[in-house]
Amino acid sequence: MTDQYRIIRKEINLTPEELEQIQKLMKQEHVEQFSPFVRQKLLDAIEGRKSMTDWFTLWQYQKIEQISRDILQVTILAEQSHQVTAEHLRIILTCVQELIAEVNQTIPLSQDFRDKYMGG
Repeated sequence: MTDQYRIIRKEINLTPEELEQIQKLMKQEHVEQFSPFVRQKLLDAIEGRKSMTDWFTLWQYQKIEQISRDILQVTILAEQSHQVTAEHLRIILTCVQELIAEVNQTIPLSQDFRDKYMGG
């Protein structure tokens, strides 16, 4: 199995202080070989970032769903009372602005859109 890892060989440059820090960490984790240790740490970092991105995407999706439910609730209240008040419109506008802000975190909005719909 170790032959598979030798197919691609990379070199990294470290300062003596960096090497010392890595060696201390290796000692703490009872690891003797540098290459497998560093490779696993890099893969763990990649997986950690992926997990964080997945979590953030799920959180955004749930936030957008909540905003949608809030707009629906206001719409139902307005329909039941057979009138739309300024307060209803303010609530819907706030929900839409929050939705736009959530979307903007993932897909940056154009300056024209922000100027037109978000007041700059």
